[in-house]
Amino acid sequence: MKNGRPRNNVSFFHKSLIITLLISSIPLISLAILTYYTGIREIEREVGRTQELQYAQVSERMDAQLTQLKMTVNQWAYNPLIMELPGHSIGQDVRYTLDLFNQLVVMKQSDPLISQVSLLLGGDKPLLIDGENGSRPLSHELFTESYLPLLEQQQMIFWTDRLDAVENRTDNTLSLSLVQKVPVLSDPAYGAIIVDLNKGELASLVEQLSPPEKGSAFILGPEQDYLVTSAAYPAGSDDEKSKLNDAILTAVQNSGKSAGSFSYSLNKEVYVVTYGHLKSTGWLYVCATPLSHLIKPVERIFKLPLFAGILGLIIAFILSWLASKQLYRPLLHLTRVFGYDQPASVSDAPRRNEVQFIESRWNYLLRERTDMKFKLEKAMPALREGFVLQLVQGHLNALPDYRIREQFEQYELPTDNVCYSMLLVELSGFANRYGNLTSGDDRLLTFAAANIMEEMLQEQQRYEHSPLFLHAHVINFQDLTIGVLFTHSAELAKEQIKGSVSAFGRTLIAPLQTYLKLQANVGVSRVTTSAKLLSIMLEDTRQAMRHRGSDAGDSVIDTEAAAPAGEPASTYPFLQGNMLLQALQSGMEEQAAQHAEAFMDALRAKSSNAYAIQQGMLQLLGNVLFTMMQMGSNPQQLYKGVNLYEQLLQLREPSAMLNWFNASVLAPFMEEMQSHKDMEIKQTVEKVIALMQEHYMQDLSLEDCAERFGTYPQKLSVSFRQFAGINFIDYLTRLRLNRSKELLVGTHLKISEIAAQVGYQPAYYNRTFKKHEGLTPGQYREKHAPE
Repeated sequence: MKNGRPRNNVSFFHKSLIITLLISSIPLISLAILTYYTGIREIEREVGRTQELQYAQVSERMDAQLTQLKMTVNQWAYNPLIMELPGHSIGQDVRYTLDLFNQLVVMKQSDPLISQVSLLLGGDKPLLIDGENGSRPLSHELFTESYLPLLEQQQMIFWTDRLDAVENRTDNTLSLSLVQKVPVLSDPAYGAIIVDLNKGELASLVEQLSPPEKGSAFILGPEQDYLVTSAAYPAGSDDEKSKLNDAILTAVQNSGKSAGSFSYSLNKEVYVVTYGHLKSTGWLYVCATPLSHLIKPVERIFKLPLFAGILGLIIAFILSWLASKQLYRPLLHLTRVFGYDQPASVSDAPRRNEVQFIESRWNYLLRERTDMKFKLEKAMPALREGFVLQLVQGHLNALPDYRIREQFEQYELPTDNVCYSMLLVELSGFANRYGNLTSGDDRLLTFAAANIMEEMLQEQQRYEHSPLFLHAHVINFQDLTIGVLFTHSAELAKEQIKGSVSAFGRTLIAPLQTYLKLQANVGVSRVTTSAKLLSIMLEDTRQAMRHRGSDAGDSVIDTEAAAPAGEPASTYPFLQGNMLLQALQSGMEEQAAQHAEAFMDALRAKSSNAYAIQQGMLQLLGNVLFTMMQMGSNPQQLYKGVNLYEQLLQLREPSAMLNWFNASVLAPFMEEMQSHKDMEIKQTVEKVIALMQEHYMQDLSLEDCAERFGTYPQKLSVSFRQFAGINFIDYLTRLRLNRSKELLVGTHLKISEIAAQVGYQPAYYNRTFKKHEGLTPGQYREKHAPE
C-alpha cells in the first residue's frame, strides 16, 4: 500500500478501461468489414451511372461540334464570293479566282475537323475547285455519276457517302462528306460546297470514350458501316479488335433500344457498354469500358478502412495503458485533496476504493455546507443590522452606488423602485424613573424598546393587507435612541408615506410609556430615493428633535415642519451642508460648488438677516475645516496661517460670501487633493511601466495591471495616455519590438525564437513588425547586420 491507496483499485480502473475499449472496438471492426463488402457493390453501380453520364457529355460535345460545323458551312453559302460565281469566269478573272482560292483555304483552316473544302460548279463545263489544288474540269461520266445527284437533291445541306470512291481523296478523309448547295435562295443550284471531314480528328474525339489501354469505341454511319474506331485495344491485333467491335455491335442491335447502357461479358472480362445517336447526324456511337478498369482505384480505397480499423485497434490498445495513467491522475489528485493519504482513522467510513472515499468526503462537505448555511442564516439579522447601522451613520457614503446596491441585495433588502424614510425615537425620563440603576442599564432599556418596536412592526405587517412599507428595520443606537428604516414603493406619495410613518410613531408612545415607564419623543424624517442621504436625514431628524420644547412631553415631530416653540427657526440648512461635506470627501469640485450655492440659497430662504446668513456661513466654515482635518489635511498649512473666520466676518453681502468661500476655501483644498491624486496616478503609471519593462515577454493586459495596482481599467488607460503620451497597447508593442530588434542584430537566434522571447507568436510577430517598421524581421536583420 502506497499513501494509503489500495493497489487493487488501479488494476480495477485499468480493467474497466480495457473492457470499454474492447466493446467500442467491435463496432469499428464490423463497420470496416461491412463497408468493404457492401461499398464495392454500391461503387460499381455508381461508376456505371457516372460512366454513362460522362459518355453522354462527350457525345454531346461531338454533336455540338458537328452541329457547329453544319451551321458554319451553311453561312459560307452566303459568302459574296460564292454568291457572285455566275458573274465571273474561273481562270480568266484572275483577281476573283485568287480571292476564291484564298477563301477556300481559310474555310479549310477554320475548323480542325475539316480535311478539305471543295467547290463544285455545274453547267456545260463542270469544275471542282479547292484552294490548294486549284480548279480541275470533271469528265462527263464522273460528273454525271458522282456529282450531279448531289445537285439534284431536294435538301440544301446534307451528308453523303457517294464521294468515297472519287479519286484524290486521302486515307485520313472520312467516307462521309457534308454538302451545301449554292445558291441557297434560288433553284436549281449551280454548284455546291463539299466539306470532307478529318478522320484523325474525329477519331481523337472517339478515343475520349474509351480507356487509354482497354476497351473500344466506334461510330457507325447511316449504312451501318464503321466510320471511326478507336485504337485503344491492347491485343495489337486488328482481328481481335474487329471481333470485339462486332460482338458489341451485335449486343447493341439486340438490345432493342436507341440509347442506353448495359453490362456485357466477353473472354472473362465484363464491359460497361454505353451507346446512343448523335442528334445532328444520326450516327450511332458505341463505347465499351472494362469494369475492372473502372473500379480498380475504388478497390484500393475501400481496403483502407479495413486496414485503418485494424491499425486503429492496435494503436488504441497501446495508448489505453498510457491514457489510463493520465485519466487516473485527476482521481488520485482528488483523493489526496480530500486527505486519502491520511491514516484510516481520520475517515468517517471505511475506504474501499477512491470513488467511495471521494463520495463520502463529498457528502461530508455537503453537510458542512448545510451547517454553514444554517449558521449564516442565523447570523444574517445581526449582519443586516450592522450594515444598516453603518449606512445610516454615513460610513458607507464613500462606496459607489453599485456597491451599496450589491450589499442591499446580499442582505435581501429591496432596491428596485423604492424610497426610504426614517423614524427616530428618543427615550427620556430615565433619571427620574430609574435613578438607582447602574450606568449600563440604559442599554438594556434601549434593547427592550427596540424589541417592543419590532413586535409592533411585525404585528402591523401581519394584520394589514397592504402595509405602506415593503420592509422595516429597527436600528438600536444603544443610547436610549432607536431608529426605524422604512423602505416604501416609489409610486406612493410622500405625504401618504409620512402620514403612515407618523401614525406608527404615535402608536409607539403608549406601549413604551406603559412597559418602560419612559417618555418617548418621535421624529419623522424626510423621504428620499438615495441610500446615501440616509445619514443626512438622520442628522436632520436629530437636530429637529433637539430644538423641541422642554415641556413638549411625548410628541411626534416632523423634520420638515418642525420649528422650536418660542425660538426662531434654525437658519443652518443641515441637508445642503452635509451634502457639501460629502462632496469634499469625494473630491468632486463641481458638485461641492453647486452644494455651496444651494447652501447659500437655503440660508437666504430661511432668513433675510445678513447676520444670520453670516453665522450660518461661519458654522459651515467650521464644519468644512473639521472635515479637512479628518481627511488628513492641515488647514493652517494649506491656507498659510490666514484667519479665515476674520475674512468671512468682514463680508456682508451673501454673493460676496459665496464667491469668497468658493475661491478662498474650496479651491485651494480641491487643488491640493488633485495634486495628491495626480501624484498617486503618476506613481501608479510608473509602477505599470516598470512592470511592463520587466515582464514584457509575458501575457500582460490592461485589466491585469489595473487589478494588480488597485484601480480601474478605464481610469488606468486614461492616466497612462496622460502621463506616458501613448496608450497601453502601443507602449507594450513598441517595447517588445525594440527588444526584438536588439536580438535580431545582436544574436543569431531564429526569428521564431525571438518572437517567443518577446511574447509573440511567429506569424503575428511578423505581421506586427512589418506594420510598424515597414520591413519583415528577416529584411531588418539583413539591413542592419554588422559587416
